[in-house]
Amino acid sequence: MKYTFLKTDKVGLREQYTFTGSTLEIFIPERFLEPDSDMSRILGDKLETIGLFWFKVNGSDIYELQLPVKIKIEFSDRSSYTGRLREDIPNNKYAVFILHNGDAFIYDNNHRKNIDDVKWFINKCIEGAKLPNTVSYNDTYSVFIKLLTSTETFGKLGVSSAALEFLLEELCRDRKNLSQPFRKAYNGKNDHSYRMVRITKLTSLSSTFQSITGEDINSQLANSILRCREHREEIETPIEKIIKY
Repeated sequence: MKYTFLKTDKVGLREQYTFTGSTLEIFIPERFLEPDSDMSRILGDKLETIGLFWFKVNGSDIYELQLPVKIKIEFSDRSSYTGRLREDIPNNKYAVFILHNGDAFIYDNNHRKNIDDVKWFINKCIEGAKLPNTVSYNDTYSVFIKLLTSTETFGKLGVSSAALEFLLEELCRDRKNLSQPFRKAYNGKNDHSYRMVRITKLTSLSSTFQSITGEDINSQLANSILRCREHREEIETPIEKIIKY
């Protein structure tokens, strides 16, 4: 990790990245700390969280960490912040974890390569739609590839890269119109204006025909009625076109 404010220290059997500056603030979405989230947890003076967050050094310079596995961070203080970290990042409520000189930015950087990391990431961040929108839209796919590469599982899932990219594109929706994939609203500048939805919600955002093939037909029918009442455009799927003609 090539930051001038971090150094590598050997502590017993582990190796850590130690912060050498004055103050480092790590911004974690507050929802990640909710009991049923399983995205972050506090263990005494340490934070266990996924390494996808923004952080400030010495109160001014802001950086993004893109390490899509769980890491431990040693912190000295804690506060909160509500607002934008940058002009292009939406308003969020954050728990702020503050490190001082000598604290471990990454408590143990000898991360064991494990397929369980991939399973957890897919379950929570993709299927569970908890990938934070502080990750830019353009980086959603590359973050997943970093995970597969770092855990040496790239090419071992039996799924093509194109299929994975298409799945992520479908899960990232236009915040102002969830029935529309974000790629249709993307203008090259609004990188953080998407909202991820759960896989199980995709059918209810699509056509009535597709939604009633979902697992919970009662909910899907209710969604279809609501779509009609709100005068939302009905989408015709390719399967319907084939059946019709």
